[in-house]
Amino acid sequence: EPAAEGAAAAGATEAAAKPAATTAAKAKTAKTAAAKS
Repeated sequence: EPAAEGAAAAGATEAAAKPAATTAAKAKTAKTAAAKS
C-alpha cells in the first residue's frame, strides 16, 4: 500500500524532526536567558 508507506514515512520524519525542534527551542531559551542576565 503506497498510502500506508507514505504515512509511515511521514511519521518517521515527524519523529525525527521533533527532537530537533525541541533542541532548537531549548537553545533559544538558553540564549534568551543568557542575554537577560
